[in-house]
Amino acid sequence: MSTPAHRFPRYGTIGLVILLLMQTAVFCSQSEALGVFPWWWITAMATPVSWWGYILVVDAWIYRRKGTSLLTANRRLFALECILSVAFWCLFEGYNRLMPGWRYVNLPDDLNLRFLGYAIAFATIMPGMFLTCHLLQNYRAFSKARAPCVRWGPASLNLSMLLGALFCVAPPFAPESMRGYLWAFVWMGWFFMLEPFNYRRGLPSIYRDWERGDWSRTLQLFATGAICGVLWEFWNMWAYTKWVYIFPLGESLKFFEMPVAGFLGFLPFALEYFVMFHFLAGFFTREDKLGL
Repeated sequence: MSTPAHRFPRYGTIGLVILLLMQTAVFCSQSEALGVFPWWWITAMATPVSWWGYILVVDAWIYRRKGTSLLTANRRLFALECILSVAFWCLFEGYNRLMPGWRYVNLPDDLNLRFLGYAIAFATIMPGMFLTCHLLQNYRAFSKARAPCVRWGPASLNLSMLLGALFCVAPPFAPESMRGYLWAFVWMGWFFMLEPFNYRRGLPSIYRDWERGDWSRTLQLFATGAICGVLWEFWNMWAYTKWVYIFPLGESLKFFEMPVAGFLGFLPFALEYFVMFHFLAGFFTREDKLGL
């Protein structure tokens, strides 16, 4: 039976216009004939502006299919996602100070403007990923993915927490020459450390999915990480204010600004944000209101 279609919200059209205008500005900034115009005034915020346009479009797309969406039915949850998104990425920026993996170029000199830009950009990470995952779920992507059941007992959950804690704490204290190679442990550590807490508290849990042999949400989150990773790097590539990678792994082979090997990190990153969000959001709102 086909899904009934609802009206595409006006804010989704606004998101499409934002994306179109920003992509046009980015294209013009790369043109020699049009390069005399100071396009950097516009493309300085190309990545976060594109993401906000994308968020509006995807949420509107979900509404059109379901008749409800995050922005129409649960704006408090959306605001919580934005706040936690900024907080979580500031944590990873702290890691970046200790084990440099990327740096930002062409940042404004005014610190107030710079930190405002950080907040606008960082706030898009979690809503952008979660809405992408919601859309995949709405299309029932990987909905039948199954695997042998994984049994969790006190010992295995405690081992997961200890391993995760080691992955979270050890990399910044490794010899300086090794730190750039240890980002994979950071992208997995918070998942392994916090997921047992979610499992035991009865919150949405990847471990509980695996216990049922259900890998649908895991693969949906992996796909989310891959899709969002490509979009991040695509929009960042031609932005005036942007990030460039300085970690040593795979510098000789890049796709956009990202070393190809680094794209693998987007898969566990999506799982990690899912787990970190539910770990904290579970203290503020009911389980049935968390989504995903």
